[in-house]
Amino acid sequence: MLSRRALTLLSFCLVSLLILLLTAARGRNDWSLDSSRYKHLLPGSFTPGNDIVSVHVPSSQPRDPACAHIPDTTNILLVMKTGATESFDRLPTQLMTVLRCLPPDNFLIFSDMNQTIAGHPVRDSLDTVLDTVQRANRDFDLYRRQQVCLVDQAACNKHVEAGTATAGWDLDKYKNVHIAEKAYRLRPGYDWYVFVDADTYVHWPNLVQWLRRLDPARKLYLGSVTMLDNYAFAHGGSGYVVSQAALNEMVAQNPGVGNRFDKKARRSCCGDYVFALALDNTTQTRVTQSWPTINGEKPFTFPFKKDHWCQPIVTMHHMNSEEVSSFWEYELQRYADYTLSLSSSSSSSSSSSSEHDPPPLRIKNVFHHFVKPRLTSHLQDWDNLSDDRFYLDPDAPPGAPGHGRTFEDWQIARAKKDYLSAQERFAHASWQNCRDACDEEPKCFQYRWQDGLCGLSWSFKLGAPAPVGKDELTTFSSGWNLRRILRFVDEMGDCGEKVPWPKVH
Repeated sequence: MLSRRALTLLSFCLVSLLILLLTAARGRNDWSLDSSRYKHLLPGSFTPGNDIVSVHVPSSQPRDPACAHIPDTTNILLVMKTGATESFDRLPTQLMTVLRCLPPDNFLIFSDMNQTIAGHPVRDSLDTVLDTVQRANRDFDLYRRQQVCLVDQAACNKHVEAGTATAGWDLDKYKNVHIAEKAYRLRPGYDWYVFVDADTYVHWPNLVQWLRRLDPARKLYLGSVTMLDNYAFAHGGSGYVVSQAALNEMVAQNPGVGNRFDKKARRSCCGDYVFALALDNTTQTRVTQSWPTINGEKPFTFPFKKDHWCQPIVTMHHMNSEEVSSFWEYELQRYADYTLSLSSSSSSSSSSSSEHDPPPLRIKNVFHHFVKPRLTSHLQDWDNLSDDRFYLDPDAPPGAPGHGRTFEDWQIARAKKDYLSAQERFAHASWQNCRDACDEEPKCFQYRWQDGLCGLSWSFKLGAPAPVGKDELTTFSSGWNLRRILRFVDEMGDCGEKVPWPKVH
């Protein structure tokens, strides 16, 4: 007969064995090919190269409650670009807000030196640029200085004669193609690659709904189109999206593509332009206009009008850390609203939509939350960015507003010179006259005036504070025709259920 001690020991062993068997069974289920937690490689993955990381490791951590509104993003890789001189100003807020909801394998951050921020690796995008391009090239002075900095980068750059802002821009143009090459080699198995700057806000619920409608097996390059030398490319700050098919052909089928365009980058102004050339050269893929869904503006600079109202928004640019945090708080507040879930079924009638999709965030929603509560009829020391039409007098006599002022060529080009009404002839003379000219023009929503320059706008936006003027002549004055704005908002209504996603042919 077994002793009490022996029985206790035997019982403990049996319980331990049972727990071990249950754990093993659960592990097999979690990692089986049929498990929903297993993230498989997608077709078209790059196979023959080096340093390829392609396994998507499922997370065992509980889902962050703040991320409940974020849909499945596991087929999309976010690739964020920054610079060492600004990374600690911009990345922490991104990591605490939008990026906190992405699995670690679903985003990469590249800069111009290796860093670690809050435990997240920031990779050097320039370490593979040709030595012959780096050597004796002043564009790389900042890059070399960063490598030997003994303390923080801010201290090392504080007393440098040449400003780091310009130096950072000079370096930036070499990054884009190398970043794309490195990102694909590290993470080849995604449907979509979304390239953004560290001051770009990505609205994931809209991005997922949009890309779900598109085929990653097609060669697609989507962005907000800008022009250089009559060549169309996607503006990098607004962000651009590249499909699996396009990036696979560019990188996997063209080894060393980054180095092929190093010399071109040195002769060019911008890395997003060089990327477009590289993609076109290797895959014959041109940019598809996806504006205003992919957008280079932000809530306080959006030009609200008919083509900036019912459209869904996916990206916004020039968002500082406070603005990123504020928009994230709005996003959480919006998706906590139970009425969105009640209306989601009616807004998801498309066969490519999930029945759980909330109504997409539209530009008009941004206006109602951020801009409408702040609008007033007139503000001093404020620039609301009115620039669709100007009134000015380049030959203003001494003592008159605008005398001695040098107007920009683009301002002169947009100035109305002929067939001026009585009101328009004196619109440049004061902010009151400028306001009256706006009231007289049926298309005008707002105006601004400063020292002999009156600007009108066919859209409305909030803008930003201007330097405080020394007197009435040097003070920026901005105003809004609230009656027209509210009438426009009323006429546009609720936009209806159909969502005008960008057309991709």
